Amino acid sequence: MLKIVPGDAALIFSTAESKTLLVSDLHLGLEKEMAKKGFRLPAYSVKMVERVKRIAETYGAKRLAVLGDVKHAIGKVEDIDWGVIPWFFDTMLDLFEAVEVVPGNHDGNIKAVLPPRVKLDPSQGTVLGEGKNRIGVAHGHAWPSEAAIATRDLVIGHSHFTYEMRDSFGSRTRESVWVTAEFDVAELMEGAGYKSKLKGKGKLTVMPPFNRLVGGQPINRSKSFQFGPVLSSRSLSLERADIFLTDGTRVT
Repeated sequence: MLKIVPGDAALIFSTAESKTLLVSDLHLGLEKEMAKKGFRLPAYSVKMVERVKRIAETYGAKRLAVLGDVKHAIGKVEDIDWGVIPWFFDTMLDLFEAVEVVPGNHDGNIKAVLPPRVKLDPSQGTVLGEGKNRIGVAHGHAWPSEAAIATRDLVIGHSHFTYEMRDSFGSRTRESVWVTAEFDVAELMEGAGYKSKLKGKGKLTVMPPFNRLVGGQPINRSKSFQFGPVLSSRSLSLERADIFLTDGTRVT
């Protein structure tokens, strides 16, 4: 069973054996880029640790899965990464029995800074759960694995979708959103290049970024997803998607 954590960018996946907390897009080390732009911020990673701890204690989660973009820097490991990423995941290993990472497009050379006890999955994602109670998880920048799509319950991040709102004075604000959409299993398999005979419908859940400081594209100003292979495939469309804020407010 998959449940959205009210008021936050997190999911709880429950099986008979345990509960797994899912988060995406931590972008650890973002503070360095903000500092280059003149913004001096306290270590935001500490606040994210506090949120993870609170959610884990509330729901009794024993496992953690991070769906990509652990770090903010693309292509290389910055000096800030050598400190903040090992510290963050050592703290997670104190909180959870098991921790795993599905790498995203920002996570080049991530293995070098992850503690050895953190499981590093393929970039195509993995499957959580067993039997009929399974979900496929991936970051979303690459095609998910055939096994992940075959679960018919796919969870990704990567997109950082927001919803843009304008008040009576013309001021604009953007808030992160959840996106859920039905997809055609056969078409998604074909788009990914898999020779599968599976048919029917599946459900896609696109997570908001757990790091609230990252920007995002306003989904209500786009005519289609067109962000990553899954969202830009012909197996689903924005017109049939459900979009709602993290507080549960439905906006479509």
